[in-house]
Amino acid sequence: NQPDILIAYASMGRILSEEQLAGRLHIQPEQTFTSSEVLTNETRRRVKAAWGDEPFNQYGATETADIAAEHKKCRHMHLFEDLVIVEVVDGQYQAVPPGTYGAKLLVTALFNRTQPLIRYEMNDSIRLGTETCPSGLPFAILDNVRGTVEAELLMPSKSGGRVAIQPLVFNRVMDILPISGWQIVQEADDHLTVLLSGVRNEMVDTTLADTLMQSLISEGVNVPSIQIQRVAVIPKTVSGKAPLIKAYHP
Repeated sequence: NQPDILIAYASMGRILSEEQLAGRLHIQPEQTFTSSEVLTNETRRRVKAAWGDEPFNQYGATETADIAAEHKKCRHMHLFEDLVIVEVVDGQYQAVPPGTYGAKLLVTALFNRTQPLIRYEMNDSIRLGTETCPSGLPFAILDNVRGTVEAELLMPSKSGGRVAIQPLVFNRVMDILPISGWQIVQEADDHLTVLLSGVRNEMVDTTLADTLMQSLISEGVNVPSIQIQRVAVIPKTVSGKAPLIKAYHP
């Protein structure tokens, strides 16, 4: 059967789009929706190349249901402020202004009367938009979802101590590679293992390792060794997600 709508984790949306573009999958959904993982720019482009339109990105949680979703007119992700109260806060639970990433998210659900959620804490780092949306919607814009704070790598600094490395440092290198999936794994000794799946074209692993090393050096990291490993599939969590970054937490 031909699906009218495709709903998938962002990583699975990319895998399916690669299969469609390679001619091994033959579906023509009218709309695609992604959620549960960070939607990278390259995944957005590959989905559009496969099915003619960008995916509609959604943000939410099992406990709270959807918190925000993209609007077709503007492609901004708007909060469902008639259903939830969203507070973006720092590590000390103080509110941060629009345009600034928070360390946590506090969500109060207005629709759940059986099991009320009041200031439910989510360890997601998001940023609210500062501009007014031209679509005319009254709801605030969720400008970007950087991921969970657990995805932040604490790595040895050239000046001593540790330096926090955001996922974007890796995203801007990894997202343009001719692959269908990737994952950065931090080991206990700060060694990094880079998993690659679905490599489409010939690429030199040592070149990738050198590029990542230079990117980390520019962030002030005393760079540990980096190993590139090709795998059939990227390992998933028990919930079926394939996180881009797996930080070491003792």
